[in-house]
Amino acid sequence: MDDSFSFGKPSRKRALTAARRPKAPKVEAGSGRGRIVLVVAAGVIAVVLIAGYMTFLKGSGEQIASGERSAISQIGAAKDVEAQTTEQQAVTAVQELYAEQGSFDGVTVAALKHFEPAFSYTESASTGPKVIAVGSSSIGIGLAVLSQSGRCFYLHIAASSVRYGAGTTCTGSAALTASATSWPT
Repeated sequence: MDDSFSFGKPSRKRALTAARRPKAPKVEAGSGRGRIVLVVAAGVIAVVLIAGYMTFLKGSGEQIASGERSAISQIGAAKDVEAQTTEQQAVTAVQELYAEQGSFDGVTVAALKHFEPAFSYTESASTGPKVIAVGSSSIGIGLAVLSQSGRCFYLHIAASSVRYGAGTTCTGSAALTASATSWPT
């Protein structure tokens, strides 16, 4: 007895005949016009894509710049509102002093400081939104306040009306020329 193992006698291998595929016909090398047309078409497509992308970027940049201009103008408007609010509060003080005294002669820088101490008052030019320039005449009081935006706002308080204005000279005397019925825009 033999201890070896085998599956038996090997089978005979048949040779398979491989079916050959037909070869593709060779393309004759032409003048290369097809390649040139293809390269030119690809170049035109690339130029069109780049031009479209640049136009898109330009539009986006203009939108961003417009948004920044809008934000800056809103900041300037907020600074102007601060100066206008200061003046509106000072108007109340002037009108109450006028009502107590019966004339504008008693409405002075010292009287305003005593009556409304939240602000600084001066007979010279205003230097900021919390500094009120005061000018007086027999017919009224002029108040001027310099906004942080650089614009000066005027109020002319008379016995029967309040007039508004704006200008570059930020003194109470200049504010006596205010003649508009509302704040200028």
